[in-house]
Amino acid sequence: MQKEKPFYTYCDIEHWEGNWELIDGVPYLLASPSFEHQYVVGQLHLALASYFQARGCHVILAPFDVQLDPEEPERMAKTVVQPDLSVVCRVEQIGNRRMKGAPDLVVEVLSPSTALRDRNQKYYLYEKYGVHEYWIVDPSNRTIEVLSWQDGRFQQRAVFGPSDELVSFWQPDLTVSLAPVFPPEESDV
Repeated sequence: MQKEKPFYTYCDIEHWEGNWELIDGVPYLLASPSFEHQYVVGQLHLALASYFQARGCHVILAPFDVQLDPEEPERMAKTVVQPDLSVVCRVEQIGNRRMKGAPDLVVEVLSPSTALRDRNQKYYLYEKYGVHEYWIVDPSNRTIEVLSWQDGRFQQRAVFGPSDELVSFWQPDLTVSLAPVFPPEESDV
């Protein structure tokens, strides 16, 4: 007889040690990120901050809780994630300890421990809750995949490399030169 997995809510995990995400009641401990991961997150934050601040939006770094379903009572929430970067243009969504509802743009930087979750469960969550644009950054392959939400699903997709200038579908005047985003490869040093 197979044992049923326990189901958790935010009130169960809020005081646990470490940084946790909760996806459909399943808790995931977030590993300490690598230098490469943090380098990429930092460079993208620098690239996005002035563009979005000029438009009244906020670029939020992890760890910061995002409760995707704003209707769920906070302590009973069963899906609370911590995207590497979130862009939020509806400032009323942002509380002191978390934001409620889908960010406008989410950036996830893949690592060995999170890649499958970022490409699968989080992809479907961000699509379900209407994130306008989802950037999946793959530091190993030095690419950023841009997915744009339209009519209830991610419809447009483009992949950019380190010699490209990323162009947003959601904000077509947003361009990011990717050359400085990835740390130099050992052969580049």
